[in-house]
Amino acid sequence: MTPLLCLLLAQATTWREVAPLLDRHCNGCHRAGQVGPFDFTTYDGASAYAPEIARYVLGNKMPPWSAKPSPIPFSNSRALPEGVTAKLLNWINTGTKPGTPLPLPRRNPQWNLGPPDLVLSQPTEHTVSAEKTVDIVTFDISPKELGTTQSPRHFDALEFRPSNRNILHHAILRIKGQPIAAWAMCDNGIRLPRGIAWQLPQNAPLTVELHYFKRNLRAARDLTRIALYFTKRKPTRTASLLEITKLDIRIPAGANLHSEKTTFTLPARLQLHAVLPVFQLLAAELHLRQQGTEDYFLFIHPFEHHVMTSYQLARPLFLPKASKLEAEAIYDNSTQNQYNPHQKLREVRFGENGLDETFRIWLTVSQ
Repeated sequence: MTPLLCLLLAQATTWREVAPLLDRHCNGCHRAGQVGPFDFTTYDGASAYAPEIARYVLGNKMPPWSAKPSPIPFSNSRALPEGVTAKLLNWINTGTKPGTPLPLPRRNPQWNLGPPDLVLSQPTEHTVSAEKTVDIVTFDISPKELGTTQSPRHFDALEFRPSNRNILHHAILRIKGQPIAAWAMCDNGIRLPRGIAWQLPQNAPLTVELHYFKRNLRAARDLTRIALYFTKRKPTRTASLLEITKLDIRIPAGANLHSEKTTFTLPARLQLHAVLPVFQLLAAELHLRQQGTEDYFLFIHPFEHHVMTSYQLARPLFLPKASKLEAEAIYDNSTQNQYNPHQKLREVRFGENGLDETFRIWLTVSQ
């Protein structure tokens, strides 16, 4: 800790100073209706969980961000700056002193990105049955609902709002079977850089694919809504999704550092904007880099299935046609893995049922 920071923290921090820090770094998730289990928007709510805040911050468990420092920074990084961590711990260690905070920006109670241009809804509430761990549901949004019967539309931001944040793990949007956008449970909302947008073609339905993951043997229900934010001008580049996958993975029983690798060749000259790794309970680490470079631009350790998120690049990564991306996943199929679903260890292959494992990475690109 720097001498200046020590001087600033010589006196006890109060709620007046802490409230805006929690609002900026924590309350996107830790407020009513979001994925975080506790509400930190009030003094009473935050101070009641002060010991838990200290424990998770000191253990680098919260805010959830497992990406290591990279040559390319991420615009949605949740890593706490040193000064923020010090102030939070000072407030907790000196007795969570109250104080009247300055007025904070008003958050939309439902949508992190603000009032949407269009809200779409799952047709009916879905029930994930008690015996299921994974459930995949798809439904179509009609061109009439999208407003695309006469002409295409473009949107540059999206947000999912499940009624049950505990079970919707991730989601994919498709047009005519082709994936265009992805969202994960810890994404508060996704916004593309200026001039880049997803396209809704004229008179084509939008397919929504919801991936549920349930960690207990009780039935659970959800009704998901989706917010879209349309562009005011025609974009200069169109965004879509590319998938890096490896279907022939074989993870030996008991292996705790098992590596699976694959190489993906880009089909065109592209800009890379975001990466969403989709794995299950055995994945422990992920590496992604451009072939011919020494440094990984995405290095995740530990990978944690229950706090999965997109990694949004602060600036685009320009990738020439036919360039290659090298991806590696490290799996832990041993008893040391507390999330291993197998009491009796066995070899694990590719499967999306909660008992097997995957190797899937979604890339948000534009051209």
